[in-house]
Parts: sequence; structure tokens; C-alpha cells
Amino acid sequence: MSDLIPVYQLIEYFDNEAFVLKTQQQISKDFAKFNLFFPENFENIPYSKTDIEELIKENISDMIKQGETRLLQLMYTIDLPEKEFLHLTIQNDFLDLLAEKILRREAYKVFLRQHIT
Repeated sequence: MSDLIPVYQLIEYFDNEAFVLKTQQQISKDFAKFNLFFPENFENIPYSKTDIEELIKENISDMIKQGETRLLQLMYTIDLPEKEFLHLTIQNDFLDLLAEKILRREAYKVFLRQHIT
């Protein structure tokens, strides 16, 4: 499940504002379950891939302060496999990699909904 949408394809999808907004709404929905929030306009104005990843990193940093259990619960909600998550924890650029994985996973959920329905 690690590379369901290759990076190059994700970048192509991010040229579509509707796809970006749906992805941002999915991210916001999953993070809100853990009282983690994004800017007020996050669900209505498309952000760049880089900006979304930065906002995810900020929320993950806040989540880390709350403890490992809550972070693992968030990963479960996002549907990021524990094995992948644990592999990232030993990387020097953990937050950058995790933010990218989260964005790709959330984008994949949107992608599936668009292509299955």
C-alpha cells in the first residue's frame, strides 16, 4: 500500500483544484477526529502540495506531544500501515516523510472514491 499513487501521478492530480479540495477535506476530516485543525479556509481554497505537507507536519508535531498512542490512532484512521509508519520513525527526515505519506494516502482515498463511484 506504500506507493498506491506514484509521486509523479499525485503531482498531476494536484493540477486539478477539485481533487486538491477533496483531498484537503479528507485530511481535515481525519485530523479533526483528534482535535487537530487546519486554517479556516483549508477546505475551500486549494493549497499547494508543499503547503499541505507543512500543515500536516505542524499537526503531527502537536500530536507527538500528546503521546505515541494518539499518533498511532491517527495513522490507523488515515489507514497508513503500522509497518510503514514504524519504518519512517527511524529516518532523519521523519516528519517530512510522514507528511508526504499521509498526503498520498488521503489523496488515494479521494482517487478511489472518484474511480469507484
